[in-house]
Amino acid sequence: MSEKLPKKVRVLIGGVLFSSIGNGMVLPYFFLYLHSVRGIDAWIAGGVAGFGALISLLVSPLMGNAIDHFGPKPILMASCAVSGIGYASLAYIHHASFALLSVAILSIGQSGMWPAQRSIQSELTPEHLRERMFGASFAALNIGIAIGGLVASLIVDLHNSRTFELLYLLDGASFFGYIASVAWIGKVGQRSAAEKKINSERTDGWREVLADKTFVKFWFVTLFAILFGYAQLEVGIGSFAVLVAKMKPSEMAYPLAVNTILIGAFQLYFVKRFEKVKRANALAIAATLWALSWVAASFAGFNTHWALASMVICQLIFATGEMVWSPIIPSVTNQLAPEHLRGRYNAASGNSWQIGMIAGPIFAGTLLGAGLHWLWLGSMIFGLLTVSFFALRLKLPDRVIHG
Repeated sequence: MSEKLPKKVRVLIGGVLFSSIGNGMVLPYFFLYLHSVRGIDAWIAGGVAGFGALISLLVSPLMGNAIDHFGPKPILMASCAVSGIGYASLAYIHHASFALLSVAILSIGQSGMWPAQRSIQSELTPEHLRERMFGASFAALNIGIAIGGLVASLIVDLHNSRTFELLYLLDGASFFGYIASVAWIGKVGQRSAAEKKINSERTDGWREVLADKTFVKFWFVTLFAILFGYAQLEVGIGSFAVLVAKMKPSEMAYPLAVNTILIGAFQLYFVKRFEKVKRANALAIAATLWALSWVAASFAGFNTHWALASMVICQLIFATGEMVWSPIIPSVTNQLAPEHLRGRYNAASGNSWQIGMIAGPIFAGTLLGAGLHWLWLGSMIFGLLTVSFFALRLKLPDRVIHG
């Protein structure tokens, strides 16, 4: 019988599931809500999302400092509260200026929530169970998004702004459900007065993070994998599907649903199947799978009659890569991190995501806006194969097989 995850970790994963249901309700609708429901110009609506990523990028180093000083639990609870307020406030926006304010609030919350979540999960989980734990957390995230999307489809009405307001209020409330799960786990993930004093006297901090050559190389591989992979899911692949493959925008819901359902169902299976594969090799496999997913997407451009099927296959392959990739990134980050710098390491790892998510849409928008759709797609495939090559050259710590 396989060893169970600690009970407190399972409670936290339940909180992840609950809050992701809220996010799943609004995830596909943000641009549509700003532009079509609130009447904000399209270029401004697109810029609002980039503004949020920029705020997260600027704030996350401070959050890493705070996590290391105060402990991940208080930062996680505060970040969930700020995120909840930010998402709920989106229900009341009517002008671009208020949208920017709301997005700034929720981005500050999110910049603290993710590294704090990974830090406290790592503190509570034995090292040999971390990949399984992070896999379970990622599966819960995707299950929640799928459930939220289903609930939203029963509520949302483009001609009734109140339905969107309800979704954002429910999303905001979901973060307070997560706070309840964090509160339940008791007095863990906090720093004593003596520990705070020691942390305040340390002079290493971010210099020690940047001096970790293994982590820095790992960080760059992660950044470019996100740039050529995840960051293309919202802007790049959607634009290619609509402009080149002539798909209806509504049809993109089906490939994305396949993605989340597959991950929810098979993530833990993939964790077990890859536990004997070297991490560097697994990351290379994931990047190669993402490259193959863009190859599958290209067939939608060659034959528009098979566009939907091509995009479904694209997301099946991409989701398989995600299931290989997702448990390894936080596990390696927290294995490399000294305990007193765990917050900073997780914040730095989050920064690779934020930079990729800012640069990715800009890169895609520049090429796609100029009509260079095939150059964009070729760049994505070549970029991911290059990531795969450099991933193989990483010297990552081995997994801890048993306690």
